[in-house]
Amino acid sequence: SQAFMAELVGTLLLALVVFAVTDPVNPDRPGLHHLAPLVIGLTVAVLISVLGPLTQACFNPARDFAPRVVSYFAGWGTVALPGPNGIGFLTVYIIAPIVGACLGGGVYFKLIQPALREKYAHQSGSTML
Repeated sequence: SQAFMAELVGTLLLALVVFAVTDPVNPDRPGLHHLAPLVIGLTVAVLISVLGPLTQACFNPARDFAPRVVSYFAGWGTVALPGPNGIGFLTVYIIAPIVGACLGGGVYFKLIQPALREKYAHQSGSTML
């Protein structure tokens, strides 16, 4: 449960940062477009530093699953696919990041982006789509 929450929250925060620095509606994003990769990379580095000791900071099921399957068939067994019946990895490394990314996107597009649109409309005196 602690590992599940770590992956979920880490992926949620990463999704929020990605949306915040790449959304053209956000007038507060870094002034120059080309800073987005730096901000996203620093976010990943901080999240790995904080959550790495708990879960190795997966955040990306697509990157995590294939190496686990190959490792399993190469003889690593429960090291590659830990947990009861070899499915413990499923909740922590596949379900949690997917749920976290969906929640991060939902939070951004339902709560943060509408507030940014309102702020931008008040600042510029115009309305945005």
